[in-house]
Amino acid sequence: MRKLNSLLAAFALAAGATAVSAAPAQAATPTCTSWTTYYATGTTDYVVHVPSAGYQTGTVNCLLQQGNYGDAVTTLQRGLRYCRGYDISVDRDFGPQTRAAVLDTQRWANDAFGAGISEDGGYGPQTKNWIQYPVWTWPANTMTNKCQHSPV
Repeated sequence: MRKLNSLLAAFALAAGATAVSAAPAQAATPTCTSWTTYYATGTTDYVVHVPSAGYQTGTVNCLLQQGNYGDAVTTLQRGLRYCRGYDISVDRDFGPQTRAAVLDTQRWANDAFGAGISEDGGYGPQTKNWIQYPVWTWPANTMTNKCQHSPV
């Protein structure tokens, strides 16, 4: 009987391992670490920088939250400061000021447009659609006084 129980346990373990490995892996949304540059709508003379997971990767469905630091945060902060008008520092640090500006943008999108996005103060694929970013000249890369949503 002990041998039968051991065999059944081994079979159940093997079947469970097979079932787990047969399921497709769900990719987690990556953290934004840099930016990707896109031509501004309707022109090749201007560009928009959008936070992305890696430099020029095109992976713009990524996450930023309080505690993150770097180029992607700077890109987001420029959008919040120069396009949404928040009096925040552009300092590469996703701190309380940046979180409050993102949270306020999320509330605005929900209240004004029924966006249905999470009001958590974090930047992600849903919030990205409600942020505008400064338009830059190309190839001189000088910031203009225009803003545009992410082209993707």
